[in-house]
Amino acid sequence: MLRVGSKEAGKPLTPVSFQEKGLQEEDLREWIISAPKEILGEDYLLIGREVTVKHIGDGIDLLAIDRDGNVVAIELKRGALKPEVDFQGLKYAAYISHWDYAKLRDQFNKFKTTTWGSGIYDEEETFTEALDEFCNEDYTLNQDQRIVFVGESVRERLDIVLRWLSDRTIDITVIEFQLLEDGDRLYLDAEQTVPTPEHTVSDVSPDTSEEPWKEDGRSWHLDERSNEITANLLERVTATLEELEFLDGPEWGQKHYVSFVQGRKRRIAIRTKRTLFHIDIYDIDPATIDVTELSERVGIPSEAISVEDDLRNSGRTGVRITCKPEYEPVVSEFEGAFREVFGVQVE
Repeated sequence: MLRVGSKEAGKPLTPVSFQEKGLQEEDLREWIISAPKEILGEDYLLIGREVTVKHIGDGIDLLAIDRDGNVVAIELKRGALKPEVDFQGLKYAAYISHWDYAKLRDQFNKFKTTTWGSGIYDEEETFTEALDEFCNEDYTLNQDQRIVFVGESVRERLDIVLRWLSDRTIDITVIEFQLLEDGDRLYLDAEQTVPTPEHTVSDVSPDTSEEPWKEDGRSWHLDERSNEITANLLERVTATLEELEFLDGPEWGQKHYVSFVQGRKRRIAIRTKRTLFHIDIYDIDPATIDVTELSERVGIPSEAISVEDDLRNSGRTGVRITCKPEYEPVVSEFEGAFREVFGVQVE
């Protein structure tokens, strides 16, 4: 890596070690929490820091979930990765393989109350909401486990073992990093070495985006997630809901839904699909909803409206309205109907 764009252009940055700069694993952990994708090369949903595992003396440096719902144990070393870490990582993976939804939810809630977790998640955000927002639509929680090792280098004997395990479908990733110095500035250069990355720069078009919904969420939901007829209905419904002055939205930038928020809290999530969409309305008292009356007013069959005490396992009460173009809903009635649904919920 060279420093360029100055009078001393071409001057190489100087490699330094963590030990030389008085840095600890704690510093590396904080950097990863702040920028996981930039260092690890992949986005993760962080749910724990120094997580204690029963029957294991030490803790998992960072615990996370990937976009497929797999649980990821991340082990950090400020220097070289030594032979004993392979067994350590395998132990972590074996133990967390038994963690069910409730255990992972409790771990998420515990992390959310820490200094690090509170900087990532809203206080009222639930585990289910975080998963739905982050994971792929067809994710399965903890179907598999992954191990990520991060260190300045890998000892040769360990490198052989880790590559052997990786070749035999044990999901192990090794990230090697180098600390570089330029005067009083430090830079971290990280590279995945196990498994060997499948894609190179030449394989990827410069116009390709791995997350197109973040670049143009409106086109993503209308053109990619919906067919033409459903998209037309979705546009009309979102335009009508924009008239609800106590909500902010629509926000299009999520992969699976369009949202309306009140303050910092999501109150409506319109979950898009090819031939229909679900309107999930959160924090509505079920006792206040007359499904028959609502059905007649908005022109949607009563069987397509459900009142739930635990909407999408979120721990929040609410109403789900399934919209299909063939129902021919009375969109002009949506604004008034939604005002009545929110009722005393509006502050």
